[in-house]
Amino acid sequence: MALIGKLVSLVSRRTLRSEGHVFAVTPERIAIAEGIHAALAMAPMLCAAVLLARPEIAFGAVAAFWNCLCDPQGAKAERLKTMGVFTALGVVVLPLSAWLAHWGYAASVVTLFVLVFLCGLTRSYKPSLGPGPAQAGLIASLAVVIGIASPEPLTGALAQGGYFLLGSFWAMLFCIVLWPIPFRQSACFTLAAVFTRLDAMAGHLETLDARPGMDRDGWDEFDTVYRRGVRMAIERGRALAAHDVRTSPVLGPGIDTAGRVFSALIAIGHSRRNPAVTIHEDWRPLLQGLRQLLQSLGDLAQQERPMADVPIAQANALLRQTAGRKDQVARAVAFAANAIMRLTAHIPAFAAAPLPSPAATPPTPFHIDTLVWRHALRVAAASTLAYLICTWLNVTFAYWGAIAAIVVTQPISANTWLRVLERAIGSFIGGIFAAFLLTHLSGPVAMTLAILPLAAVTVSLRLVNYGLFVVFLTPMFMLLSDFIRPAEGLIMARLINEFVGACVGVAASFLLWPERANNGVIGALSAALSANLKFAAAVRRLGVGDAAALDHLQSEAGLASTRLETARERMLMEGRWRSEHLEQLRELIGAIRIVCGAAAVIEVLRVGEPGARDRQRADRYDAIAIGLTTTLNTPAATMPTPDVDPSADDLDQAVSNVVTTFDVYVNGMSATR
Repeated sequence: MALIGKLVSLVSRRTLRSEGHVFAVTPERIAIAEGIHAALAMAPMLCAAVLLARPEIAFGAVAAFWNCLCDPQGAKAERLKTMGVFTALGVVVLPLSAWLAHWGYAASVVTLFVLVFLCGLTRSYKPSLGPGPAQAGLIASLAVVIGIASPEPLTGALAQGGYFLLGSFWAMLFCIVLWPIPFRQSACFTLAAVFTRLDAMAGHLETLDARPGMDRDGWDEFDTVYRRGVRMAIERGRALAAHDVRTSPVLGPGIDTAGRVFSALIAIGHSRRNPAVTIHEDWRPLLQGLRQLLQSLGDLAQQERPMADVPIAQANALLRQTAGRKDQVARAVAFAANAIMRLTAHIPAFAAAPLPSPAATPPTPFHIDTLVWRHALRVAAASTLAYLICTWLNVTFAYWGAIAAIVVTQPISANTWLRVLERAIGSFIGGIFAAFLLTHLSGPVAMTLAILPLAAVTVSLRLVNYGLFVVFLTPMFMLLSDFIRPAEGLIMARLINEFVGACVGVAASFLLWPERANNGVIGALSAALSANLKFAAAVRRLGVGDAAALDHLQSEAGLASTRLETARERMLMEGRWRSEHLEQLRELIGAIRIVCGAAAVIEVLRVGEPGARDRQRADRYDAIAIGLTTTLNTPAATMPTPDVDPSADDLDQAVSNVVTTFDVYVNGMSATR
């Protein structure tokens, strides 16, 4: 595990720039144990199919694999609910679609459309910061397609449903009851990735030229690439801790500490590029000492080792070096070192902490909103059309085209492009691998011995990157298809089906109720302005004892800015990269980030409690936030006027700069309407 931890840290550092882009990679979410789970859950059904010479029993292995994909991990009740929903859906739609398809081609087409639409109604589309487990409704719609491709009379269809139920039930029993996985490894890998990225951020900061007007690209990279990459890693860790309370004793305090170190680095960066701030000549050794401390914490986390004397000694050394210092870099480093000292006192070991019982969560009422039913209808139409085209072309395994259409069609059209790119590249590489295996493997035993490790790797990578996931998913399912129903020309069939499914999915996303990214950019901008100015106002109002509240508000501000950046990049993916309007939006995002940075500086370097003038400034920020969001949503509203008094500090000037930049953006937006 130590070797895997080192690999996770290395990849996390190298993939920091991919955050928010097409091929985002989250190496801390690699799940070796879950992959082994999937292989062992599939093995009995595949072995039975081989020993009994009944290839159709492998439908149970497919069900076990899909159920492992649906497994959200976390609390046992949540896992049972999610996997149980998929089992219930699959055991109904698979035999039903197989039996109805037995009545002819027209019945197959109608069944495909109706059942995929109904499965789509069970899905949800909540915003996320990274890849997540497949939802039961999505995988159940794939079961519909498999049933359509396997028409049987009632007896045969019920047998398929029985194999499906057996494989799915065994997966639930094995994964949840017989061999539950301790979830601490994910927590430790997450902490290792976060501390590694903080170290990379500090290293980049160390190289930047602080002179006014110099190294602008480097500072822009610090404000966007590094802050976004670290923030998203921190928030993934926070979401993981909230998702499974078993990780909370280890992951929660570690993520809180990482958030405070993140604030300290933002404060150091803000101070270094401010010509009015005097930087002490020994700032570099202090920053290097902080980097060494972060590296030590990352090493301990990735190896799941107890807190050692080395990081404690390093933190104490930094506190001694910064004791009594008034310069901003020293105070920021002391802020980070104090946060780490509190962590070492709170968690004696990354891998040894009591496991609390998960609290029961109240049930949420089922509700189908417009986005859900529109997308369900969009996916149903796309999958049906892809199936019609592939069967008309008489392509082997035409149902692969329908599966490709289901997977690539996304609620937002730009997301469909991302999924098509990832799936195309993954399928191409995986197809080459599959071609090699199909020409070198002979017999069901050899097939089984190849399918199981491929399944293990596929499930291990399901949360890391979709493209990598498809690289191993492609040969695994091609071997499974050949195992159940041997056929010729699988490689060419795969390419044709993938091409048809991708084209149909893109067309459906852009032609059927397109939810383009610009439909959400106004809301994202409004949320980013509101959240960042709310954090700025809170910093003015709240004191040293309100660190937890400030951490939460800063987190919300960072997330809102990241979502706005992502919305802009989606618009770029829709072919608007030459738009001057998007360049103005980029400038506005940078100005918003500076507000968050200036507020973080005040929080980190605070001395004493806020006074009456601070509260007046906070009220002003609140009024500006209301004015900006009102203007954004109501173009006829009056724009707030930035009034900068002579005694304004960095935060006041940053807020005023946001108003000025916002004015340019809104005027440009009005000109393009």
